[in-house]
Amino acid sequence: MFILEKFHLYTTYKNKKMINKIYKSIHNKYLNFFKLFFFLRYIFVIFLISTISFLLIPKFFDYKKKDEIIINYLIENYDLEIIEYSEIEYRIFPIPNLLIKNVNSKIADRVIDLKIAKINIFLNLRNLYNYDNFYPKRTTLETSEMLLDIKKINELINYVKKIKKEIAIKNLDLTLTSRKVLLLKIQNTNFYNYGFKKDHLNGKIFGKTFKASFEDNQFFNFKLLNTGIEANIKFNGENLSLINGTSKIKILNSLLKFDFSLNDDKLIISNSNFRNQDLLISLDSNIAYSPFFNSSSVINIIDFDQDLIIKFNLEKIYSYREILKKLNSKININYKNKNLFKGVIDNYYFDLDLIYGRLFFSNKFIITGGEIECSGDSVIIDQYPRLNFSCKLGIENKKKLFKKFHINKKIEHETLNLISEGSLNIIKNKINFKMIEIDNKIYSNEDDLEYFKIKIEEILFDDGFFGILDKDKIKNFLLEIT
Repeated sequence: MFILEKFHLYTTYKNKKMINKIYKSIHNKYLNFFKLFFFLRYIFVIFLISTISFLLIPKFFDYKKKDEIIINYLIENYDLEIIEYSEIEYRIFPIPNLLIKNVNSKIADRVIDLKIAKINIFLNLRNLYNYDNFYPKRTTLETSEMLLDIKKINELINYVKKIKKEIAIKNLDLTLTSRKVLLLKIQNTNFYNYGFKKDHLNGKIFGKTFKASFEDNQFFNFKLLNTGIEANIKFNGENLSLINGTSKIKILNSLLKFDFSLNDDKLIISNSNFRNQDLLISLDSNIAYSPFFNSSSVINIIDFDQDLIIKFNLEKIYSYREILKKLNSKININYKNKNLFKGVIDNYYFDLDLIYGRLFFSNKFIITGGEIECSGDSVIIDQYPRLNFSCKLGIENKKKLFKKFHINKKIEHETLNLISEGSLNIIKNKINFKMIEIDNKIYSNEDDLEYFKIKIEEILFDDGFFGILDKDKIKNFLLEIT
């Protein structure tokens, strides 16, 4: 027993001695490493404090003393002339930048005013203390408002194309006017000329979100989300005073193609055609916006489904009274029916003048066996607009006309001449006559006029104003008056 205890003490001593030897070996071997680790820890803390101090100290600078350098930088690189601002503030996050608040500015040499809530100039680290060679990374304009006369749209487009330095425009509200009359508002617009969003913009127009992009300064693609409206535009040349090109616009199942030319005074649309399953037309139009806004258009209807007119809803047109009272437009519409076995109308000519809510019109229908001519006027911005009219119906060949409508009736006179004057409430489809003349016989007393009023409202207007073009309704009306 004694021997066992001595042996145990001996082995324990030997083990401890071996462990101490191993520890001393490891300690000697890694001592320098641990010393370096603890030294780096202090270096890191010093570096961190130095970096924070380096980034924080500029917050205490008076940047109004440096505003001349900053303002000159914006003019030289962005043609942005600062007229006034409230303050310049230094911020660290997300990266060091200068924040200029409540800015009134203009695009130099273009007399385009721009109100900007915030301008962020993102700095290079070397510019935190040294402004002698002021060369920031990029600039962001946030929450801006621009009121722009439409005739200056060319200048704005060319201005954006010329910017070489990185710029982001965020939340811009652009209001387009003509002689201080509102034309269009584009809201919450965002644009970038760098990074993966380069030459992309988005925003809202007519309350709908849109996305658009430029490609090689030549192609412009536009999409109005959740509406089925898309546009692809190709620009020609680099003429800074004239923008022209070709456009293809898709609206649901309809396609519009045209050439355009835009300068400081007007927009010219030519070689256009519009097509869908119900309509095929060509269109030429001049839209002038200086010195006054006005437009003139010639529309040639190549083919159309006449049921399209019958389904036309005038109330939707009158719901845009605020827009209609700002328009000054002339429209000429021509139609020639190439399929004489189809439809009621053979040829149609229509001239319309819309002058700030007042409408003047004249039209002529060539129908089988005769023709109809009408002229009149209306104040279409009234709550219940009335259309004053004077119309003539001249039938030279009743037999031919009746055959078109499959009317089997004995013909006593080959001709029919009808003249009428009166007014029409287009929304409520109510008509009043001042006078009616049929084959030189004048009907002017109240009972006669009331009779014609009732018959027209019952036969032609029971399904709306454009029901007058329904073939069955016209047939019933001809049977009634002949």
